[in-house]
Amino acid sequence: MERNELAILSKKYLAGAASDEEKDCLLQWYNAYDEEALTAYLAGPETEADLEQRMRHRLMAATAPEVRVVPIRRSGWKAAAAVLVLVTAGAGFYMWQSGKKQVLAEKAVTIMPGADKATLTLADGTVVNLDSAGTGVLTVQGNSKVEKTMHGQIVYKSSNADASVVSYNVLRTPRGGQYKITLPDGTDVWLNANSSVSYPTAFNGKEREVGITGEVYFEVAADVEQPFRVKVNNNMDVMVLGTHFNINAYPDESTINTTLLEGAVLVKTTGAMRHLSPGQQAKATPAGDGIVKVGRVDVNSAIAWKNGYFSFEDADIPTVMRQLSRWYNIEVKYSDKIPEETFTGEIGRSLTQEQLLKVLSQAKINFKVEEGRRIIIYP
Repeated sequence: MERNELAILSKKYLAGAASDEEKDCLLQWYNAYDEEALTAYLAGPETEADLEQRMRHRLMAATAPEVRVVPIRRSGWKAAAAVLVLVTAGAGFYMWQSGKKQVLAEKAVTIMPGADKATLTLADGTVVNLDSAGTGVLTVQGNSKVEKTMHGQIVYKSSNADASVVSYNVLRTPRGGQYKITLPDGTDVWLNANSSVSYPTAFNGKEREVGITGEVYFEVAADVEQPFRVKVNNNMDVMVLGTHFNINAYPDESTINTTLLEGAVLVKTTGAMRHLSPGQQAKATPAGDGIVKVGRVDVNSAIAWKNGYFSFEDADIPTVMRQLSRWYNIEVKYSDKIPEETFTGEIGRSLTQEQLLKVLSQAKINFKVEEGRRIIIYP
């Protein structure tokens, strides 16, 4: 395929105008070249910039059930770009990359992706390990039955017990865990790794108030008479009536990000107050005492974790590795100066240890794996 044909076909595909045969042709072309041959093929100065712009967009096509092709772009390179196609059992990757010596893992360790793991702390201090708890009713608290469904989800259902008795529970996920819970009012809550939500077993007051740490996605049951409030810390909360939104409040991130998908929310700190419309994100200070920025974002990227993948947009290595470390429960260290490259693309959250290390290696990240669960990053 000539370079001009490739440019035309790529443009048609990204515009959604390519036929099934043209999609297959494009994917077959990528799979037909190894890294060295493709580097030489794309070295022409007339098409390099154009191809980089096109290839940074998502190029996804079903080559087999549960297999997809996802782009990862390495930013800041000066030499001619190379495209590498990797197809794995659960996801595919193509990357823009420059030549750079790699440091491979010295010794493999058992690093598994995260899974549905959580503990439920009851009002009396009892801790229920939800990984090993059987299905059915776990306990009765106040006017609510706490049940674990056959799919592993925790659901609160109204019982005939005294409705005036309200208990408070805390659901926590560890590093390498995630979980979904349905609160007593019908609100669905998804917790990312190393997160928590605290809540009453019945919402009897003028407001429905819960507290969170880490990253949590809400689909709030609408109730005009009883607004829903999320306490992020002592200085920040989010008020809603019924809506879909995500809050990322990890303490090691530079900002607390609230992203609205549907409805409307009010982000309130001690120093500011802003209403969000769907598609907007508010960035607050880590202490929650001010709002740094409000703007439009890719909401699908903000909730990628809930949908089973990581999504990066010009993310530096520490940002990428913080997300990986929470999900894979690994420790990340830097031997010297932190590399300055940035990355754009998506990675499935179901990658095995071998696939994860392969992605890091093919992305030209210099690293080694030490005993335990430690990854050392080199310049």
